[in-house]
Amino acid sequence: MSLGGSIPYHLRHNKAIERNLFIDLLARIGRHFNISDYRYVGFGGPFLEDFKHLHSALRITDMVSLEIDGNVYQRQKFNKPVACISLREESSSDFLNTYDFDGAENLVVWLDYASTEISTQLQEVQRLVEKLGHGDVFKVTVNASPVFLGHADAGRGMPALRLAKARLLLGDYAPAIIEEADVSTKKFPALLLKAIVSAAKHGLAGDSKLVMQPLASFVYSDGQQMLTFTGILIEPSERESIFESTRLKHWPFYNDCAGAPTSISVPVLSMKERVHVESMLPGATAQDILQNLEYYVGSDRKSATAEMENFISFYRMFPWYSRVVV
Repeated sequence: MSLGGSIPYHLRHNKAIERNLFIDLLARIGRHFNISDYRYVGFGGPFLEDFKHLHSALRITDMVSLEIDGNVYQRQKFNKPVACISLREESSSDFLNTYDFDGAENLVVWLDYASTEISTQLQEVQRLVEKLGHGDVFKVTVNASPVFLGHADAGRGMPALRLAKARLLLGDYAPAIIEEADVSTKKFPALLLKAIVSAAKHGLAGDSKLVMQPLASFVYSDGQQMLTFTGILIEPSERESIFESTRLKHWPFYNDCAGAPTSISVPVLSMKERVHVESMLPGATAQDILQNLEYYVGSDRKSATAEMENFISFYRMFPWYSRVVV
């Protein structure tokens, strides 16, 4: 449950940006639904950072953390940053089995998986959506590295091996046609995105009153390539009014998830470099910035240009971290 959660956000810049995008998305949803009255359910990890930020930014005061590691659970009890977090030592599967989803409160549920058990995770997505109600928001994070489908030591047969493994693991949630290119590092997140959307739609198969509206999907890497998806359950007749009141289609990061997820990959800048680069924004292009610096930040100029373009897109969501003496 907390695998990967032991790594602080200040060491995972891309994930920190993605979290801030999630908070920004929820704030926009809050223009139509009263998001501060929602109950938030997620995997807190030892530091419960997401919970503190959601409480501070959105004034959510009803939160539930799920944790299966007994030692991490004890750390949570010590580190709990605010009193409105209920700590539960249980798995996401147990939560889906025992939680009363018929309560009056709306939910924001974030299944922040770190393991590679994608078959089980997709089944849990379907089960979750089956239990959610009108206005509920759900987010899923999964490991999107195709390495778990087969290692490089398989040689020339690796693409075929990965393809067969992907078909087996994704099962009924897989698209009708999967090609070897779809299990490459670059394209595997898009394949998983289709499977997640399919699992969510399976969860609504018996409910004609609600539809699942995709809102955003991101792919990033801070050591492991990860994919996120966020959707909301709404009535078909209110789709346009929701988009009008939230202006989500004008949000630069809105994604109907019919194609590929949005990539987050910012360069690792020193504080001095970042202050200098941000002093040129908005307005400067990646080429302007690299020309001004007279060097590039990255392994080569092409990738450095791409990462600087990414920084220009996300710099407002990039948190500042600094050393503090307490």
